[in-house]
Amino acid sequence: MGYKRNKIYKLVWAEDSGDMAGFEVRCRSLPLGRFRALMQLLDGRAPADMIEELIGEFAGVIVDWNLEDDDDEPIAPTAEVLLALDHEFVLTLIREWAQAIAGVSAPLETPSPSGEPFQEASLPMDEL
Repeated sequence: MGYKRNKIYKLVWAEDSGDMAGFEVRCRSLPLGRFRALMQLLDGRAPADMIEELIGEFAGVIVDWNLEDDDDEPIAPTAEVLLALDHEFVLTLIREWAQAIAGVSAPLETPSPSGEPFQEASLPMDEL
């Protein structure tokens, strides 16, 4: 039996995250070439005629999210929905997803032990 890559990235906005507080989304990755093209969107270098295509690709990696409309009904994560949302929200979502893929680690759950002091610091030193 072979290996199948199925990495899911869970993004959660903390309660102190302003207007995105409580938002959660789970996403897959993209092939490297398409990921690089999507990064051009964040840099403002994506050609205007590719923006809808790139947003559509990003919508395709969203597994699920907890976004709801004004009537508390779930909103499906589609390209049409992403294109209808405000620019800042969509770019923040893509930016956080890109950081998760790039390997920016979350803080350690428990404090890391500081370890022992270097032995060299305790060696007696004489002037030469």
